[in-house]
Amino acid sequence: MDEVKEPEKPEEKKPMDQEEYQKYQEEMAKKKMASVMAHWQWYLLLGVVLLILGIVGLGILPFVTLASIAVFGVFLIIGGSVMIVMALFASGETGGTRVLQLLLAALYLLVGFAMIGEPLLSAQILTFILGAAYFVFGIVKVLMGFKTPGGGLIIFSGAIDFLIGVLILANWPEWSPWVIGIFVAVELIVVGASFIALSLQARSIKNNPELQV
Repeated sequence: MDEVKEPEKPEEKKPMDQEEYQKYQEEMAKKKMASVMAHWQWYLLLGVVLLILGIVGLGILPFVTLASIAVFGVFLIIGGSVMIVMALFASGETGGTRVLQLLLAALYLLVGFAMIGEPLLSAQILTFILGAAYFVFGIVKVLMGFKTPGGGLIIFSGAIDFLIGVLILANWPEWSPWVIGIFVAVELIVVGASFIALSLQARSIKNNPELQV
């Protein structure tokens, strides 16, 4: 009788050491930069569009706030619907897991429809949560800074966060139509400026072969 050969076990991948991990990161960074150099015009266009949207958004903050809440509500509804489908039709799920998924999906749908149906109230709630988060995180970062050697920067960052939280909470709910819009608009400006800087750097490297490593 022929001996039955046992299936060969796949070789276990060894974790990368520090040197291998550094080389991997450098390789990925080179690939990313090569992609940016090949399409730097599109990165520049995207950066300009985001920058313009952010600047325009600063002038229509209430609209940006309500639009952001509506978009977030739509995402929650989509996420809840997907979770329901997965809970009902995915195989290998236990009854308890399905129930938890359905309850979480129902929460997603409830919050999503509430955000779309009551955007002003949702803005007030989210603004309060945001202010409270900045307030608490600011205190935590300041305390961490005092316990960290050379933690002056952490203390400064925590103080800024604490001040932002105090300002938001002190002016709540009057600031609700503007706060979220400000964060979204500023984020668009920062991301847009980053894309512009990245695209111009990539163009400079592409046009100067001596800069390429």
